[in-house]
Parts: sequence; C-alpha cells; structure tokens
Amino acid sequence: MSAKVWSRLPSPPAGFARELGMPPFQAHLLFNRGIRRPEEIEPYLAADDRLAHDPLLLPDMEKAVARLEKALADGEVIGVFGDFDADGVTGTALMVQALSELGSTVIPYLPDRVDEGHGLSAQAVQSLRSEGVSLMVTVDCGVSSAEEVDLASSVGMDTIVTDHHSVPPSLPDAVALVNPRRPGSRYLFEGLTGVGIAFKLAEALWAGLGRPRPVHLLELVALGTIADVGPLTGENRYLVKEGLRRLNETRHPGLRALIARSGLRSGSLDTDSLSFGLIPRLNAAGRLSDASTSLDLLTADSAGTAESIADALELHNDERRRLTEEGVAQAHGQVQPQDGTAPAIIIVEHQEWMPGILGLIAGNLCETYYRPTVAISVGERTCRASARSIPEFDIVEAFRRSGDLFHRFGGHPQAAGFTLPTGQLGRLKDELRAAAKEHLDGAKLVPSIEFDCEIAPALLNGDNLAFMEALRPFGEANPAPVFLTRYARIVEARKVGRREAHLKMRISHGNGTWDAIAFRQGGRVAATGDVIDLVYTAGMNEWGGRAKLQLNILDFRQAG
Repeated sequence: MSAKVWSRLPSPPAGFARELGMPPFQAHLLFNRGIRRPEEIEPYLAADDRLAHDPLLLPDMEKAVARLEKALADGEVIGVFGDFDADGVTGTALMVQALSELGSTVIPYLPDRVDEGHGLSAQAVQSLRSEGVSLMVTVDCGVSSAEEVDLASSVGMDTIVTDHHSVPPSLPDAVALVNPRRPGSRYLFEGLTGVGIAFKLAEALWAGLGRPRPVHLLELVALGTIADVGPLTGENRYLVKEGLRRLNETRHPGLRALIARSGLRSGSLDTDSLSFGLIPRLNAAGRLSDASTSLDLLTADSAGTAESIADALELHNDERRRLTEEGVAQAHGQVQPQDGTAPAIIIVEHQEWMPGILGLIAGNLCETYYRPTVAISVGERTCRASARSIPEFDIVEAFRRSGDLFHRFGGHPQAAGFTLPTGQLGRLKDELRAAAKEHLDGAKLVPSIEFDCEIAPALLNGDNLAFMEALRPFGEANPAPVFLTRYARIVEARKVGRREAHLKMRISHGNGTWDAIAFRQGGRVAATGDVIDLVYTAGMNEWGGRAKLQLNILDFRQAG
C-alpha cells in the first residue's frame, strides 16, 4: 500500500473554460499553472523573448558594464570566479566565452570543494592577482564575501559580483553588485540563477558595444538553470525553452560530446534529459575531483579535445555513482526506526564519505523516510555536511539556532550545508534533534502528490497531447501535469532496470491499454489482474523508431 497522500489541486471556477475559449481539460491545466485571463495564454505558451527583461534594470548593471568596457578598452586581464556546481560552471563558461569573443584575455577560477568550499576565498583572490588580473567577475557567488572583496581591493583588483542568493545585511564593497534580490531592485523577475544573471551581464555588455544579443550562449543558460532547480516561470521559461531549442541543434564541441556520452540524441533533449543525463556528468568532476574538468569541456574548441574530456567525465560519473550507492547503503544501515517510524531528524555520518556525495546521500534518505536528513563527513579536525529537508522543517533556520558552532553554514530551507569543528559535532546533533522534536513533534509527516484532475487515459489524445507539449519546459514551479485514474487493471507487470529497480506495466482502462513505468518502485507488489488507482504523468516514449504514449506512474494503490 502507498503511504503517500494524494491531493487534488484546486479546480477552476464554473465558466472558466468558456471565458478562455478553450476545452475544459486544457483550461483546467492552464488554471493550475497560474493562467487566469485570456491575454495571458499566448505569451505563456509561446515562452519567447517577450518574457525577457531589460538587463539594465538589474541593480548596478550600468556600473558593471562601464567597468568591463574600460577593461576591454585598456586590455586588462579579467578573472572569472565561479562556483563548482553546474550552475556556477556553466555561468563561468558563459562569461569566459562572452568576454573572449570580445577579445579579452580571461582567466577562470573554480574553487576546490574540499580545500576551499563554496564561495570566494582568499586563496582564489591571491591566485588571480598573481596572474595579472585587475578585474574579477564572480558568478553564482560573492554576495556574502565582503572580506574577500576587500582583500581583492587591497591588492589592486576590482570586483564585479553577480549572484542570485539571498542578500545579507552587510554587502561587499564591490564595483558593482548585480543581484535581482537586492532591496530596491527594479528587475521584474527574481528567479534567475547564477548562469542566468551571467547571461544578462553578457547581454548588457554586448549591447553597450553595439553587438547583437549573444543568444548562442542560451544553451549554457538552460543547463545551469535546470541544474540549479530554477523556477520555470517568467523569464526562465524563455531562457530554458530557447536554450533547449539551441541545445538540440548545437555545434558546440563540448556539449555534443557530453550528449553522446550520456547516450542521448540531439533533437529530443528536454529538461529530464538534462537533469538525468547531462547535469550529473557535469557535476561529477566537482563532486569527486576538480570542477575545472567540466569547465574545460564547456570551453573546448575542438571535437577531439572535447571527446577526451567527456570520456574523463564519464569515468568520474561512474565512480560517483559507485560511491553514492555505497554511501547510501551505509547511511541506511545507520537509521533505526522505532515502531516502524523514523526519528524526527536523520543524522548519518562516516569518516570516508567524500564531501561531493553528501548531498546525494542526504537526498536519498530524505526522500525514503520523509524526514530532514543531515549527512556528515567526519574529519579529524573538521566535519563537512550536506542536508536535505522537507517543507515542514526549515533546515537553515535550525542551523542558524546553532550558528556559534560552525565555521560556516548556508543554503536554502530544504537544501543546505555546513562545516564545523569535529569537537562540536556531538553538541550540534543534540541541538538539531531538539529543534526537530520541537517543530515536528506530533506532525503527521507523510509525503504528498498533487494531481491536476481525474481523467480516463483515453483523454490523452492527439490534441490534448499536443497542448501538453506546449506547456513545456517542465520543472520547478511549472511541473508536468499529473493525473489520477481509478479502477485500472494491470495486464502485465515485471521488474526492469539495474537491480530490478523499476516496474514496467501494461495498464487497461475502459477499452484501451497503455504502457506504464513506475520508476524506483521495483520493490512494490504489482500482479497481473490487480485493479489499482494510480497517479501519473504522461509522455511519448520512443522505442525502435516508434513513439507511443507512456504513463509514468508516480504512485499506485489498490482500487478504492
């Protein structure tokens, strides 16, 4: 039996479909995606550059452009400092390419995950200055790096900060600080990721120099935005949709090699392809070794070089997968549910876990047990951790209550991390358990699945399927439609995939039958003849040159 709660999203009011001039099914899906008036439909479905905003509306953008124009005119060496995750790496590659195409000498710098951690460091500042850099541009970081920006200034290096993270009370004294979340910002969309803001800077700079918009860089924007789980609303819908279109016909040597190594095919890439194929490989180098390998791929200028680097990333990804599976198994062994119930917060630790896989371990346990989870790599002097949480518990706020214990901490309410002295680990665990007990005691912690509407699968016909395609790109804040169907019969069920992790089924309902797959549900019981209720998304699955409708089952239970 499923332990998940299924809840129906609000239905549109009576007469809504007539008001929009659309079939009720299609109007229902639009209503659940925030469309309320007829004039909103076409821009939403088109997702074209009408959703883009003037980059000069971003705080300090004019200052940033003026300083870059001076650097270009004077032949200054420009440094680009980015984070080591896929958002930071794609943003760094984008900025390097945008400046290089304008004739600049550019030196990129990506920090080491273990030695330096997230954010701008004194080591990076000194390294870039030693290579002659007089202007540094940060990508996806810097808004909380006041000390490091001051250090850069003291050694003769100006800094332009581009960042999308929450703005602290005290800002760095940079030449320009471009962040749509700054108080008083006139920018109309806060959801840009690090690579998105890097693109807006490139766009403004190119316009200032009389160059056309650098739309060829949008394929990198799509990658980084999906990797950072940026909301696929507003301007991001345009950036990702256009970026995907260009990615599907890319001539970029590095991206072509990455697509090939992922077993994917140009022309059929979507957000899922990026999330499960390209992005894990881009992230693998930074998780296990040096993120510069991924940057080298994205800045490669020949097919031969790119293919060699893609081979190296594939090896990194294989090793990342092996270490993650091993770590997840070790972590599950540390969880001790009482009376079948997991503790309010799960804290697991190991001396040999690499920092780069901690988030993957925490995410697996959080999803499995539906509890906030902290995975810790315990060192002799320092502990590093990643945490994943549930909507009911703000993990960063819990860290903030113990803020005096850490070397540093930060993140978002449902994804965060920290470093702290190993000697403080015991106290921290006690305080986190107390905070979880206080906030979650008595709460019914059950994962939920929201569905758009109850239908018969036969409704997913040509016109409606075409309409659902127009709702893409799917992702954060613009999810694929989810449907409920009751009293469907299992015609066939078998386990498939690596370690039989998935359930492949044939489902009958009414007079039709459909292929269905339940990913990561291979351990559940599903027998031929069972009658079930199911919640699912739907899409076309291409196999042997033929495309057929497939139901992607999110959850199922005995009918009724």
